[in-house]
Amino acid sequence: MIVLTGLILLISAGVSEQAGLTALLPQKVAPLSKLVVAQTDVLPQSVAQKVRRSASPQLNVPLRDVKIVSFTRQTWSDGCLGLGGAAEICLQAMVKGWRVEVTNGQQNWFYRTDETANAIRLEPQPSVATLPTNVSQRLLQTVARQVRVPASRLRIAAVQSATWDGCLGIFKPGQACTKIALSGWQVIVTGGDRSWVYHLDEAANRIAQNATASGSLGKLVPSFMPEQNQPMLEANVVFRSIVSGDLAGRVMQVTLTNDGVMTQLISAPNIRSRPVVVKRLSPQQLKQFQQVLEARRFRNFNDLRYLSSAAYADYPTTLLQAKEGTVQYIDLETKNLPLALRQMIQAWKKLSSL
Repeated sequence: MIVLTGLILLISAGVSEQAGLTALLPQKVAPLSKLVVAQTDVLPQSVAQKVRRSASPQLNVPLRDVKIVSFTRQTWSDGCLGLGGAAEICLQAMVKGWRVEVTNGQQNWFYRTDETANAIRLEPQPSVATLPTNVSQRLLQTVARQVRVPASRLRIAAVQSATWDGCLGIFKPGQACTKIALSGWQVIVTGGDRSWVYHLDEAANRIAQNATASGSLGKLVPSFMPEQNQPMLEANVVFRSIVSGDLAGRVMQVTLTNDGVMTQLISAPNIRSRPVVVKRLSPQQLKQFQQVLEARRFRNFNDLRYLSSAAYADYPTTLLQAKEGTVQYIDLETKNLPLALRQMIQAWKKLSSL
C-alpha cells in the first residue's frame, strides 16, 4: 500500500518541467563494477590491463590517463576481429571477445579483442557530426532568447544527427505525432552552470527544447550514449537498473518483467549469482509504475548519460532501461539531474525497496 501511494502521488504531481533550466580519471583501472555491461559478465582484469597498455602508446596517452569507460561481450566474424584490411588474410571463424571503450577524459576510443586480449585492434574513429555554421548560430540565438543567457556564454557541448517524427522526437502523453522521417540534429548546449537538450530539423527552421532532459546543473553536462555499448533488453522486461561502481567490482542488476516479477542478480570478478526473486507486483502495481514511466516522459531521456569526471573514479553509476529508452547517471550527482529523472529514480527506488 505504501508503494502504491508513493507512485500515485508521483503521478498526480505531474512533471514540473523547467524549460529555462536546464566521462572518467587517477592511475588505477576504473573499477570494473561501474562499467556498462550488456550481460552480467565482468571484464577480466587481464583484458583491461592489456587494452590499457596497448592504447597508451598507440594513442600517445600516458598509461595513468587511460581509463576504461564501458565494455560489452562480442562475437567477431573472423580472426581479424572484423577489422581486416583489403589485402589481409583473416582466419574465417567466429571469435568470441570484447568491445572496450577507453578514454583519456577528453576523447573516447573503442577497442576490439578476442576473449583473452591476445588480439587487440583499434576501431577507426567515426566521423564526428558538426552543425553547419548558420544552423549553429540560429540555434544559439534561439537558446539565448529562451533561457535568457547571452549567446556569448553558450557553447555546443555535443551534436549527433537524428531522424525525427513530426514532434521532433519529443514525447508528450496523449500527443499524436506525424509518422515522418525528418532529418535533423540533437544538440546539447551548456552555459556556465546549466545545460539543455535541443532537437531541430536539418536547417534549424524548427527548434524545440527537450525540456524533460534539460535542466542538469553545475558541471553535469549530458552526453550521448554509444549505441554499441547499450545492454540488450529482453522482450519481457518492463524496466531494469544496473548499478556499478563499488571497490569490490560488483554489478547489481534489478529487473522487472511484464508478469510483475522483480529479480536481483549480483556479479563480481569471481562471483556470479543466479537471479533471485525479491518482489512480486500485483497487476495494479505494475500498471501504476508503467504510468509513472509515461508521466515522467522517460523516453525523452533515451541515449543520454549524465556523468561527471567522478564516474571514472570510484563512484557508482546507474543505468536505467525500459523499452522506451536508456539513460545513465552518476549517483554522486543525483541532486543535479533534471527534475523528471530525479522523480523517476525516486519512483523506482520505492518500488524496488524490500
